[in-house]
Amino acid sequence: MVLKNKNLILLFLFLFFYFCAGDEAGIEEVNNSDNQISTENINDSKEETVSTKDKQASHQEDIDAIIQEFPQGFVSFLSKEEKDCLFENANSFAIRQMEVDLMEGRKITEENLNYFTLCNIPPPPEPAAMNDTAQGKPGVSPPSDNKGPANQTGMNQSTSLSSIHLSYLGSIRSMENSLGNIADPSIVETSDGNIRVYFKNGNEPQANINGYDNLVHSAISTDGGRTWKVETGVRVPVKSPVEALVIEGKIVAWGWELAMSGDFLVRYESSDGINFQKEDIPVFYQSDCKDTNGESTGPLGDPTITKLNDGSWIFHSQELVSPLGDFKRRACVATSEDGISWTSQPDRMYGGNDQDVTTNPAIKLNSSGIVEWIWPTTNFMVYRKGTDSFNWSEPEYLPNGGDPDLLDLKNGRKLLAFGNFNPRIGGALIFAERIETNYQITVVDTGPTQIPTKKW
Repeated sequence: MVLKNKNLILLFLFLFFYFCAGDEAGIEEVNNSDNQISTENINDSKEETVSTKDKQASHQEDIDAIIQEFPQGFVSFLSKEEKDCLFENANSFAIRQMEVDLMEGRKITEENLNYFTLCNIPPPPEPAAMNDTAQGKPGVSPPSDNKGPANQTGMNQSTSLSSIHLSYLGSIRSMENSLGNIADPSIVETSDGNIRVYFKNGNEPQANINGYDNLVHSAISTDGGRTWKVETGVRVPVKSPVEALVIEGKIVAWGWELAMSGDFLVRYESSDGINFQKEDIPVFYQSDCKDTNGESTGPLGDPTITKLNDGSWIFHSQELVSPLGDFKRRACVATSEDGISWTSQPDRMYGGNDQDVTTNPAIKLNSSGIVEWIWPTTNFMVYRKGTDSFNWSEPEYLPNGGDPDLLDLKNGRKLLAFGNFNPRIGGALIFAERIETNYQITVVDTGPTQIPTKKW
């Protein structure tokens, strides 16, 4: 009996340890299984995150590659969300094809247009519409007769232009040399062969530039326009840019006197180019510039003035505010027998519905007795020449710029000064020299989607 009881006890202990061990193994197995599942989930999550980052990085690389290849293509003008959506749904090949189609003036395929719809991106214009925009349409073309420059007809998506070639010399920039926002250069050659530039030194709220007098200042170059030294003091006390010319050994400067009754033309003279005295001339109000309907233009920019071969004078001046709507500014033309009394010439006004006059034009009688005319437009500056402001040549072109001014030096060099403006940092005055080259200039119409621009 005792033996039997002992055997039963041993059997009970064996079974107890057996089942306990089995439970622990099961628990361990379950725990191991749970850990395995948890680890797998974490790994999957990590892989998914890495995959998303890789995908985003790949998209950004594709975007950067397209923009580098087509720096002014439609992709470069899209928002980040639009770019992400487009590259999420379309491959790089399709997007590149769209850029090429737009650049070469072809209609984008229906399949590719679907990507614009999918991403809620405004579709690009039809090729014909792009050409119309480039030519300043809708509206009639600029006058092709002797009154003004003919429009550049036949502008295609890729156009070879007869271009004036320039070599960069130097610049003067806003927020340097104690300057505010600088604009509207007018250049003269001094009696000792140096170059002096007159410019407006002003405020610019967009660029957070303030505290400047908005009057006309000057700088001088002794090395042909490469480096410039800003001269202290005010040259001409008018709050508008001026046109400065050398006339009979004196510097004559025209500008607008601002007045509540209406801005009017004033004339200053200087024997040394530094100290100017106001001259008494008949009043010519900005409102005296009228169109063919007898209506006055808006306020005017600085006049560009030159004396013609027959001894008469002419000025052109850009309309600052257009009564015709956005970007339809005109240029007033006035003439004078003596450079003192001026008469508006409504039939010679240009721009408006035809093509925007974006900034002040330039007109100058050069050393060869030829009148040179530069008309800043939306995509480039149009250059033409003629005799006494008539019988204009076929247009040549300059890259986009503002408020140009021409100067023939006594040594035969031909200079061009113009401005440029960035709303964040203010303006710059650029100085260049005309040169002869064998280069062929091609202009290509490209992005953005609604308003094509031009890449030189």
